[in-house]
Amino acid sequence: MDELKLTHAPATTCGLLIRKPPHDVFQAIVNPAITTKIWYTKSNGKMTPGAELLWEWEMYGVSSKVTVKEVEENGRILFTWTGYTPDNPTTVEFRFVPWKDNSTYVRITERGFSGDGDMVAKFACDSTEGFTFLLSALKALLEHDVILTVTMDAHPIGLEL
Repeated sequence: MDELKLTHAPATTCGLLIRKPPHDVFQAIVNPAITTKIWYTKSNGKMTPGAELLWEWEMYGVSSKVTVKEVEENGRILFTWTGYTPDNPTTVEFRFVPWKDNSTYVRITERGFSGDGDMVAKFACDSTEGFTFLLSALKALLEHDVILTVTMDAHPIGLEL
């Protein structure tokens, strides 16, 4: 493995088409009354420009400090959070792209991972996994009114593999 070397930190990107208008999809992310059904379990507020939030995943006993940098209504959200390293927050961008038949393509990108190569690779993989779960649960909720517990069920407490 000595020959493996990162020359720059990766950014992760994932996306999914959701068959609802951009306004509905955007609201499901900025409004914790909706988001807590599918992602984090607690938030101290909505995603608005300049908001300093604390998101909690109570089932895992973890939280993340979130600083909302930019919000373009129904179009884009940019924030930093301490999801992986408290001293080096990463930057996350949600884009809500209007698409055919009043649907929305949601694209999530995270960048700014830090640490050694092994840590950066792990963070990038975990980020891709987590945001894929979020998008899948968001699609199920908005298109089918089904609450998927994929975030909670991804790492059942007590399961050792």
